[in-house]
Amino acid sequence: IGLQKDLGTDYFGDPRGRLEAIKGANGQVSTGWESLDKKLFGGFNRGELNIFAGGSGAGKSLFLTNIGVNFAEKGMNVLYITFELSENLVSMRVDSMLTGIGTRDIFKNIDNVEMKVKMIGKKSGAFQVKYMPSGKTPNDVRSYIKEYEIKTEKKVDVLLLDYLDLLMPNGAKVSAENLYIKDKFVSEELRNLAMELNTIFVTAAQLNRGAVEEIEFDHSHISGGLSKIQTADNVFGIFTSRAMRERGRYQIQ
Repeated sequence: IGLQKDLGTDYFGDPRGRLEAIKGANGQVSTGWESLDKKLFGGFNRGELNIFAGGSGAGKSLFLTNIGVNFAEKGMNVLYITFELSENLVSMRVDSMLTGIGTRDIFKNIDNVEMKVKMIGKKSGAFQVKYMPSGKTPNDVRSYIKEYEIKTEKKVDVLLLDYLDLLMPNGAKVSAENLYIKDKFVSEELRNLAMELNTIFVTAAQLNRGAVEEIEFDHSHISGGLSKIQTADNVFGIFTSRAMRERGRYQIQ
């Protein structure tokens, strides 16, 4: 019989210490978007599973990149793992967000971009972008994070995964066609990873074809459906139209 290292919480032992520990370790961290912070009563908590859901081309990656920039500018160390876009494309989007220069004009203003990025980088936390092929598992993510933290001596404060649907469960032989079971395992394993690492964790999910003509979304519009909803702490639907995109506007539900 193995002995338990952690016996849990002695509820009556030290009420003040217990509450102060909760306040200090799990207090909300602002997303950088005031309107979203109000809905979240202050921001995201460490160890939570936060999902931005949107259709193809709706801006899921843009939201993850933008929120990563917000956290990095607060001095937090951000790790952005992409299973779809290249590291160069993600990095150029960050260039554009930090400098206010459109991605099409980055190379025309390369000196200006370099200066601005270096200046902002001196006051910001780390922003690491890593590409992994789709089909990886939460254990692969865990392994990379441990290697990154050992080699850089930096703790990952914010983990962004682009995106959940492209991961497979740890060890479980689940058909990729069985979305409900696959996404259920992956969602639970990712949430456990976020709690284990005590990080702010944000990812994205794909909306299905039924959401194409919809203005308001519910669980039936998310690929995998309830399996993600039941596990996630916060789920946000991203709505945009062609006219809205041309004006650079997106709506969160």
